[in-house]
Amino acid sequence: MSLKIKIVFITLFITLISCERKINDLEFEKNVMTEILPSLIDSTCIDSRILNLPPPLGKPIYDKDDNYVGRDTTEIKTERENWKKELARIKNDTSKIVIAFNPIIETAEESNQNELVAHFGKKIIPDSIQIVTENYRIDFEKIKLNQNFKLRDLSKFPNRDTIWKTKYKFIFSGVFSVSRIQFDKEKKYGVLSAGFVCGRLCGQGFRIFIKKVNDKWIIDEVEGTWVS
Repeated sequence: MSLKIKIVFITLFITLISCERKINDLEFEKNVMTEILPSLIDSTCIDSRILNLPPPLGKPIYDKDDNYVGRDTTEIKTERENWKKELARIKNDTSKIVIAFNPIIETAEESNQNELVAHFGKKIIPDSIQIVTENYRIDFEKIKLNQNFKLRDLSKFPNRDTIWKTKYKFIFSGVFSVSRIQFDKEKKYGVLSAGFVCGRLCGQGFRIFIKKVNDKWIIDEVEGTWVS
């Protein structure tokens, strides 16, 4: 066998091994995402009805020139009692809370690799070979969520601001998204980005650190990254 043929054979072998590694890594990540997704939603998503029910502070008072001078608290006790009852009603409501979700899991932020080391310690070695620059689709319909949350494909909702102006026959709470997971080499620790948008100017971003404990993936910490 000539040297040239040997080189081609070795190159082909390495390519096949690399492809197999990518597939194995991707399947591993999909399994972790499937396992951790219910906890991610519980940690970041909110029933929008609660957001739209701020505690009463009393009616604002203005002078004859329409300048704010204070609040009328003469009925604040009754207002607070009504507020507490409505809050309890919402929390005890077993109706499904629908969240729009993009099933295409997009690329991870480049900074997440450094954040993984900063959070879990210098002994953590990020998996630099891991492919986190490609998107993949997750079959979220098969994932059982906690509480009353229910995911629906984002593509089934109106585009842009229309999504917030549309009246739905169900309780629509917002839009949830997650990035791919950056793991360490031993696949015991990970970090990903997530976001929950509850209105045109309402939302929050997160960096979520996860770890494997007793063969189960759990959330170690949720860190806020942006607020709107």
